[in-house]
This record gives sequence, C-alpha cells and structure tokens, in this order.
Amino acid sequence: MSQLKLLIAEDDVVIAQNLSLSLESMGYEVCQVVSSGEELLLQVHQHQPDLIILDITLEGKLDGIETAALLSKATKVPFIFMTAFSDKETIDRAKQTNPHAYLVKPFDVRTLQSSIELAIHNAGTRQLQPAQASTIPTQPTDTVEADNFLLHDALFVKVRNRLEKVMLEDIIWAEAQDIYCNIKTRTHLHLVSQSLKNLEQRLPTNKFMRVHRSYIVQLTAIEAIEDNNILIGGKQIPIGNTHRDALLKRLQIL
Repeated sequence: MSQLKLLIAEDDVVIAQNLSLSLESMGYEVCQVVSSGEELLLQVHQHQPDLIILDITLEGKLDGIETAALLSKATKVPFIFMTAFSDKETIDRAKQTNPHAYLVKPFDVRTLQSSIELAIHNAGTRQLQPAQASTIPTQPTDTVEADNFLLHDALFVKVRNRLEKVMLEDIIWAEAQDIYCNIKTRTHLHLVSQSLKNLEQRLPTNKFMRVHRSYIVQLTAIEAIEDNNILIGGKQIPIGNTHRDALLKRLQIL
C-alpha cells in the first residue's frame, strides 16, 4: 500500500502550511504546494498526484475555477475546491467545472477527511457512470463510505481514519463475506464494506475475472489449476461450474 498523494494550490502561505501539516498528520503525502494556477498546471504532470485541493482565489492571471477548467481538459486527476466564499455566483461558476467536492473555509480535520473521501468516491463513480457525473453530490457529509473506490490503476481502501492506495497489480483475489468482501494483496488482507458484485464492476475485466460466486481472481496471479480449484497466493480457490469454461478460454493452455 502507499499513501494518498495530494497537491495543494493555495496563495495564502499560512493556510497552505496549516493544510499541509493537517494532511500529513492524517497520514497523507503532500507532494507539492503551489500558489498560482499556472504553476499548478505545470506541476501536476511532474508529480502525478492522486488528488488536488484547489483554492478558488490564486495568484497569477488564472483563478482556481479557470485553472480547474484547464486541468479537466489535461488530466483526470480529481480536485476539491477550497474557498472562503459560499455565495451563489461563485458556487455556480465552480459547478461548471464539475469539482469532486467542496471545502468552505474555515474547516476542521473531520470535514477535510470527509471531503477527501467524497472526492475519491465521486472520481470512481464518474469513471463508471460518466454520463451521470453532473448529478453526483459535491458537498461533504458525515455518512460518506469510502472503503473501496477505483481511481486510475488503484483502489483506495479505508484503513482506520485514512484512505490508503492499493495498486490493482498487487491484488491477487477477492472473496465475498456477506455484504462485505476481503481483498487480498501480496502483503495485506483488507475487509471492505462493498459487495463482491460492486467490486467486480470496478475492476478491469482484462485483468480480473469472477471464477466462483464468492471469488474474483487476478488472472496473471494464477499459479496452477488442479481439478476444480485454482492455486493462487498459497490459497485454493474453487472454480464454479458456470465459470469454468469461460476461465479456460481466457488462459493459454498448451
């Protein structure tokens, strides 16, 4: 697992420092702090953050909203708008860029965490339902569930009070556990509050496959097949009768 990597765009040095310290104390990595939209657009490709926290008021010719509009054309990195203004005109302008969440100053750590979870959730949902992106809420709530969200080539799982990144290439299998599921990586086992069906919809089908009503496996992690079982990561996983033929077609059998 690796830390969620954030980039901050804030023109107030004190606020930027306090925000950076708060994020690091929450277990996140702050990869860069910039003060202008122009600098953000240059730095985002170099640092490749998982999430951007973007103030609407910035130094330079571009404000945060104009920067976000350009950012959306150049990258799929999700962003949170941060502002001291909550007037209708500002919010209406900001909404045109489809932000993944909002932070209204001043805010506390709990609100910050909720906004981060919501932004990651919305980013994953928009990948699944891009046509419905504009209908996704962008205000943080206390009931956000962020245990398992897909972003680019990783899932984010909630470990205690922070989100941690799990690379898809490290996942070897997933197992249904009632309304939850276990996600097994090469080094960790995570219990997440998502159904196996929901997880299956979020995993790329060219790498992962349902092989049983209770199991999904990463195809390249399969070590052997014996009778009706898959050996993977030291575990025997049963092959369901309805999945066997489809599985064998996916494998190169000599």
